[in-house]
This record gives sequence, C-alpha cells and structure tokens, in this order.
Amino acid sequence: GSEKVVRKKKRIRKDRVIIVCVLALVICFGIYKGTSWMIHTISSLLEPEVQQEVVQEKEEEKVKEYIATVVLDPGHGDWDPGANVNDVLEKDITLTTAKAIGQALEEANIKAIYTRESDVSLSNNKIEDLKKRAATSAENNAHYFVSVHVNSFDESDEVSGFEIYKKNNESESLAQNIGKHMETLNYSKKRGIIDGGKSLQVLRDNTVPSVLIEMGYLNNKNDYSYLSDNEKLQKMGEAIANGIIDEVQTHLLKDSAQNNTNK
Repeated sequence: GSEKVVRKKKRIRKDRVIIVCVLALVICFGIYKGTSWMIHTISSLLEPEVQQEVVQEKEEEKVKEYIATVVLDPGHGDWDPGANVNDVLEKDITLTTAKAIGQALEEANIKAIYTRESDVSLSNNKIEDLKKRAATSAENNAHYFVSVHVNSFDESDEVSGFEIYKKNNESESLAQNIGKHMETLNYSKKRGIIDGGKSLQVLRDNTVPSVLIEMGYLNNKNDYSYLSDNEKLQKMGEAIANGIIDEVQTHLLKDSAQNNTNK
C-alpha cells in the first residue's frame, strides 16, 4: 500500500509540474499577444498621419505641374543698394516686389525662380553679377525673365512714372501685358516701353523673352509714396504677375491652336 501512495504522490507532482508549465506558457503567450496588440494599436494610431503626409506630398506633386517657368530678378543687393532716399533702398523694394510676384505666379501654377531671395549679391564684381543673373534663365530652362528695379533722377524730383525695357520684339507682348496691369493700379503714369536689348546687360545676355521694369522714381514725392509702402508693393507685384500670367496663357492657347492645326 505504501508503494501505491508513493506512486500517487509522484503522479500528483508530475501533474502539478505540467500544470505550472502550461500556465507559464499561457502567461507568456498572453504577454506576447498583449505586447503585439499594444504595438499594433500604437502603430495604427500613427499610420494615418504618416499615410496622410504621403498622400499630401503626392497631391502637392500633382498640383505643381507647372505650366511655365519665370526667372524673377530683384535688382541690386548686398553691397549694391541701388537708388536710396530716406533709408528706403532699391534693393529692399525690388526683393519685396519680386516675392509678391513669385507668390502670385506659384498660385497660378507658374514656377518662380529667383536670382536672389535675400539681401545678397551674385558677385562682388558688377558685370559678373549681371551675367549670373541673366544666366539663370538658361540654367533653369525658363520661359521668361523679369527684372525689377526703381529709378532715380538726380537733376529733378519732378520726373515720375514707370518704364518697361524689353530685350527685343519677342519680348514686346510680355512688356505690354505687364504694363497694362500696372496701369490699373493708378499709382503713377506709364512712361512707355523702351528697347533695352543693347544697353541693359541682363536683357542683352539673356536667352529668353526678357523685360526690366523700372517701377517708379524714388526721389519723386508721388512715386516715393507707393515705393516705400509694402502693402502697395504687394499689389504692384500682383499686377506684374497678372501681366506675366496673361502672357503665359496667351502662348498656351497659341501652342494649343497650333497643335490642333498640325493634327
């Protein structure tokens, strides 16, 4: 009878060991599943944001299928302030205006390339600086080049108005469109469109239809009033951009009509 009792006790111990092992496995499996569930839950909370960012990036890429590229050249910069009156500097006026132009162009799916985006120069040598500005067009396969400046006339403060210099006849339409929209602001009078392809290096050295805009005379009281006003420069930039947009759309229509004719 004692042997039976011993065998029974051994069997009970063996059963207990098996039960403990099973319980240990169940607990370990539970911990594993619980950890997996937590990781999955946290990941699922984060994934929508990541997926949303990827979707947004793809949507932005789709939106940014530019219809044209325009180089914007804010005149002067750094060591070269340009015209200046009462601490109002041409280099600051041109940069403010160029950024306003660029913002409006981007909204119209026209890519804006800047020759400078801060108070810098492209070279310490003036001629080299102008060459680099003009070369930006070819480097970026641009369709147009628009340089922004302001005037000053030492001999008199009575001279006022804006002028647009064109590279050549191919640039005439761009100049006309920009001038038309600038006139609607009624800030100052339009002094005309002038040939600048031989006298102005940024136009002469350029490879695309190009214009240089003199937005007004800084030493004239009337012109100074808008050239020193950032809100009005914003509107000036938008007007110039509208002229560029008109030009781009006109050419797109011409190209479309030409393609249809050739079919």
